[in-house]
Amino acid sequence: MTQLLLVMLGGGLGAVIRGVITNVCTSRFNSKLPIATPIVNILGSLIIGLLMGMTLNIDWVHPFAIVGVLGGLTTFSTLSSELVKLLITEKNIFIFLIYSLLQYGVSFSACLLGYIMI
Repeated sequence: MTQLLLVMLGGGLGAVIRGVITNVCTSRFNSKLPIATPIVNILGSLIIGLLMGMTLNIDWVHPFAIVGVLGGLTTFSTLSSELVKLLITEKNIFIFLIYSLLQYGVSFSACLLGYIMI
C-alpha cells in the first residue's frame, strides 16, 4: 500500500512539472514542433538513467522517483498523438522523421548517458 501511495504522489508531482514546462514552452516558443514533449522526455530519460546508475538501496526511490515523478513527467501517449498530428495535419514526412529521431534517439542517448555517468 505504501508503494502505491508513493507512485501516486510522485506521479501527481511529475504531471504538474510537465504541465508547467508545457505552459512555459507554449508561451515562449513559436515552433511547428511541440517542443515541451522532447524537453520532458529527454530530461526525464537522463534522470532515470542517473537514478538507475546509482543503484540506490533506498526503498522509496524507485516507486516515488522513477515510476511516479519521472513516469508522470515523461509521456509516451502525448508523443504518439503529436506524431500522428505531424503526419496527418502537417503532411510533412521530414518533420515527422526529425521529431521521431529527436524523441527516440536523443531520449535513449540521454538515459544511457545518465546511466554511464555514475
